[in-house]
Amino acid sequence: MIGEEASPGFLERTVLAIPEGSVLRTIFVALLVLSGWLVYLDWQDFAAREVDTARTERSEPMPMRRPEPGDQLRPYLPKTIPVAPDRGEPVLPGYDGPVDSEAMTTPMAFYPAGDGVVSAVGRIEIGTARAFRRFLAGEGAGASAEATPRDVKRLVLHSPGGSVEDALAMAADIRAGGISTEVPADGYCASACPLVLAGGLTRAAGEAAWIGLHQVYAVDIPGLPKARDFDRSLSDIQGTIARCQQLLVTMGIDPAIWIKAMETPPEDLYVLTEEELITSRFVRPFPDDERFIGPRRPGDFRLATASRNAEAPVGPSIPEASRSAG
Repeated sequence: MIGEEASPGFLERTVLAIPEGSVLRTIFVALLVLSGWLVYLDWQDFAAREVDTARTERSEPMPMRRPEPGDQLRPYLPKTIPVAPDRGEPVLPGYDGPVDSEAMTTPMAFYPAGDGVVSAVGRIEIGTARAFRRFLAGEGAGASAEATPRDVKRLVLHSPGGSVEDALAMAADIRAGGISTEVPADGYCASACPLVLAGGLTRAAGEAAWIGLHQVYAVDIPGLPKARDFDRSLSDIQGTIARCQQLLVTMGIDPAIWIKAMETPPEDLYVLTEEELITSRFVRPFPDDERFIGPRRPGDFRLATASRNAEAPVGPSIPEASRSAG
């Protein structure tokens, strides 16, 4: 009838059926749950930062089990070394100081031991490559008044890594000088340090040596502006990764091993097994022939001793270039 109100619809009846105050209570509970969730996320982020700070600032050696094939990820320790009951202290010719925290937190220094052997111990800082070049030139502390180039034949490494750019420059100088590199038994060569190892004319790793890779990452550099846009930072990192791979190719190492580095987050290390060190040619007991043009199949380079070829059955002579091509 005219003048009568229309009966409420289903939605209106549903709303009217809700007791007074229920809507406000529901909104309050929802806001409370949301606030609790945000607090939980903040706590998770804080806890993760605390764990990462504890790892990066840790100065006491950390007990860790030895990596095995398929179980090779370990926390990255930038200021100390891993220890275990089956690990001893590395022997570093010419160096008689501590090999753990104190050594890992100081800039890399070079210790001559005679007969062309030098130990390189400490962090690879910005400027380490320049210091190494001066050392090779006979300059710096301990040098004679008239600087004469040092006759360095073998560089023994014990380092948690550091500046990738300096490691790349050191590797180039090492190869140019015909210097061999080595990580001693129970030694530690992590992060950027394997790039220095790669520069060796020949390369060796002692028993239980930890040689570990991980992703290249950006750090804030004192004295330089921190506010860099994301695209520029990403471009810089990609360029550095490309230079790392190019270095491996130039030095005769299978660049496929760098995939392991790119898969491993900065807070971890992928520790290479003895098998991987050999097949990737990170360990190489002989200089490459001048006709060598780069790795083809890692399995073709499983040469551990000079006697291996001598013990092979006598057969038709195969040119070295053909053998390298796989």
